[in-house]
Amino acid sequence: MSYSATNEAKSILATRTYSIASNQQLNDFAERYTRLALAIGQHDEHYVDAYFGPRTWQEEAYWQPIAELRLQYEEGSQVLAAFGQNNLDTELRGRYCFLEKQWLSIGAYLDLLEGENISFDEEARRLYDTAVPEFSLAELQSIHQELNSLLPGDGTLQHRFTEFKLSYIVPKDKAPAVFNAAVNKARELTKKQFTIPDHESCEIEYVNDKVWTAYNWYKGNYHSLIQLNQDQPLTIERYLELATHEGYPGHHVFNALQEQLLVKEKGWLEYSIYPLYSPISYLAEGSANYALQLLMTPDEIISFERDVLMPLAGLDADLVLFHKVFGCIKRLGYFENHVSKLLTDKQIDLKEAARLLVDDGLYTPSRAEQRARFFDQNRSYIINYSVGEDAVAAWVESATDDKALQWERFEALLSRPRSASAMKVTR
Repeated sequence: MSYSATNEAKSILATRTYSIASNQQLNDFAERYTRLALAIGQHDEHYVDAYFGPRTWQEEAYWQPIAELRLQYEEGSQVLAAFGQNNLDTELRGRYCFLEKQWLSIGAYLDLLEGENISFDEEARRLYDTAVPEFSLAELQSIHQELNSLLPGDGTLQHRFTEFKLSYIVPKDKAPAVFNAAVNKARELTKKQFTIPDHESCEIEYVNDKVWTAYNWYKGNYHSLIQLNQDQPLTIERYLELATHEGYPGHHVFNALQEQLLVKEKGWLEYSIYPLYSPISYLAEGSANYALQLLMTPDEIISFERDVLMPLAGLDADLVLFHKVFGCIKRLGYFENHVSKLLTDKQIDLKEAARLLVDDGLYTPSRAEQRARFFDQNRSYIINYSVGEDAVAAWVESATDDKALQWERFEALLSRPRSASAMKVTR
């Protein structure tokens, strides 16, 4: 072997050795991050949304004063900053950037736990890595004008909309059949696009007295419990939306792919924990909200609801008009961000938030009260649904109208999560 070839071999070996050492350092930091997140979960039962890492780490998590958690955070911040100066390859740099964003959100959440007054916009930036677009009241007026043209008649727009929805509400005793059919269809279509782990499964449960409409509790080993809240009646379109959002290719698939590809195959245990109030929620909620748009065309949605879901629900009404109306209603998601911002920043109280949701968001009073309580509990988290969905759509559809390529980009996004700022950089 020549002298130059020998040097090249030594260089390759040194690079590989350095990468292995760097990966191990990141493994060590991933344990630090995961254990700290589990400890914070002792202060807030909502903070750890899912965990499927080493059982001993969870068993060893115990309640510690915030001051002690703050010391652990500051110590870890120094370690992370020093490590960031290393010359990492592309894969490890991506791993480091994910950990950095998640770690910084822990600092913000500790501030909240300590009672620091953080504005809605600052919280969104520090917890979810994104700015919040200002909502224009002119946009609200535009939506209302369009709805007035779609729903002519006497009485307030809120009253006319509430009356219009009555023909599309699924009776509670029909909900299981309708939701099961929607989940099965979503799963069938998702499996045609990419491979999901073998033996994955979703269990469905019907519950009451929650601030949310539906929830995915990912249990690990590719299994989810999806709960559907029965407090408020749901219209027909919500069943496909929730099936794709909570199940396929939404939260269930998102978590299952991370468990399979990142936790089990790579041993990256930072992905075995899902802190709810952290940057990964921007992608989790955004991709779940976008899922149905990718899975089915508007015509396919109407056909499936007309031919399968409506008969199961015992309903018969004009779905074309219905989806025009609800296309307008979906645009009110940015108005909801506005209401939550006013509430978080203490410019209004819960009663006024509910009133705005009735008068301008067109909710029923009971649903508005439930939604206002969701805002009060989750604050700026609400932006992940609307702003997050638009960011995912822009990233997936960037530079291509080819549906197959869009699916590839979507799968890549679920398999290797990106933060809000990373999506902005690459699109």
